[in-house]
Amino acid sequence: MKDAEVSHCLSFEQVRDEIIDIYGIKPGDFDTITNCRYTIPGFMDIGRLYSIMIEDCAKSGEEVNEMIKIFKSFISDEISNFKTGVYYQNPDYLEWSYREGQLLD
Repeated sequence: MKDAEVSHCLSFEQVRDEIIDIYGIKPGDFDTITNCRYTIPGFMDIGRLYSIMIEDCAKSGEEVNEMIKIFKSFISDEISNFKTGVYYQNPDYLEWSYREGQLLD
């Protein structure tokens, strides 16, 4: 976040690789696309959803910490599992599910 003014002009792949290196993200099987019933959104659409959640949930100056909390929470797995369609739910529903720690009824 603090490097956004510089990093926004870098390729998505370069920023991705830097983030993977910085946070030591391990390789894994992250196939959330095979056998999907829905059209897969683009990374910009997914990023916009996360951006909204971060802005709505974070206290001023705590955006990076909130982003990490969101990505480590159950809601990130739910959003990224495109086999279920949770991504397409109302952003307010996703935000409040995250805040409550479970998908709301």
